[in-house]
Amino acid sequence: MAFMGYYVMFFLPVTYIMDRWGLRWTNILGSGICCLGSWIKVLSVSPDRFYVTFIGHSLVATTQTVVQVLPGRIAAQWFDANEVSTATSLIIFGNQMGIALSFLLTPIIVKNRESLDDIGRDLSFLFWIVAIILSIAFILVVILFEDDPKLPPTKTRALQKISQMSDDEGFKGPFKRLVKNKYFVLLCNTYGLNVGVLNAVATLVSQIYIAHFQNGEEDAGRIGLIMIISGMIGSVCFGVIIDRTHKFKETTVTVYFLTLCGQIVFAVSMYLENKWMVHLSAVFLGFFMLGYVALGYEICAEYTYPESESITAGILNVANNIYGIILVLIMGELLELYGDIPVHVGLCVALLIGFIMTVLTKDVQRRQDAKKGVHYEGISQVDTNINHNGRETN
Repeated sequence: MAFMGYYVMFFLPVTYIMDRWGLRWTNILGSGICCLGSWIKVLSVSPDRFYVTFIGHSLVATTQTVVQVLPGRIAAQWFDANEVSTATSLIIFGNQMGIALSFLLTPIIVKNRESLDDIGRDLSFLFWIVAIILSIAFILVVILFEDDPKLPPTKTRALQKISQMSDDEGFKGPFKRLVKNKYFVLLCNTYGLNVGVLNAVATLVSQIYIAHFQNGEEDAGRIGLIMIISGMIGSVCFGVIIDRTHKFKETTVTVYFLTLCGQIVFAVSMYLENKWMVHLSAVFLGFFMLGYVALGYEICAEYTYPESESITAGILNVANNIYGIILVLIMGELLELYGDIPVHVGLCVALLIGFIMTVLTKDVQRRQDAKKGVHYEGISQVDTNINHNGRETN
């Protein structure tokens, strides 16, 4: 829950830093803090040093604020309009790969042993592996990660940059416009419910599975793994579909509905205590529920163009983290008091509400319209002509 809580707390400062410093230095700062936090956790392996673990974990958790807004921003700054959705899904693919590895490796490395000393040795080994990997990642970011391409990849990106350069109004102006954008507000709730349910499932899946299958820690980790892997495939598939068809509304409604169906099947298979059904339903659920994450970023960009992706994606993620915290707290309490059946019902109801709101949302494509020459408030083309190569001439 620290990851969700710290995101809400640090969203505004990170958004400010990203707009002022750019992608490169923001990513270097985030990678450096994440690396530092991981090394602090290496020093925390002792029953009396939980506060040290929590300090290190908190530093790592704050960098989630950087990680979650990068996909849409990088894709918009570096890729053509017909590649943006695919690029976003591939960037999210990398993030989900890390989560998948955590589901797979953590229960394998850190066993549920009788001796605290043995558990400590397992934790120490895990922390050392993570710290070394993140140190290498930090060095690679410093050496290789660039900010903006020399020329905008698309006409819409060029217009967006012109708009942002001419209206240096910080966070206040865009925030006011976003609050008045009813489609964006609705998306924050539908996206928040979907990803909030995802956070609740990821947090509670081990407890739910062990309640039905004894000594199932590693099996629960594998369920999380297959959900993430299938979700990675789903993200890429839906990104390609959106780039090819530009049917944002139809794709989103279909994916949301199948996510609800997947959650229902997952609940039924748990209730029936059928392992192969649980694993199969996890594949189905992960494919659509995690696949929706990439769609959310792209729909957000369409609803809010030409606003900065770091601000819009940041607000979107604040919504899903708030929903995630609420759902984890409520469902965790229900699980402890009444078992997992009320939890499954609650998660299905949340997705049903999100699906209904998604159906009611209008199909708005401001970024695609800008590509076709449609003018929106905040985009000026009077004094600037942009040729097909993306070059600006006055």
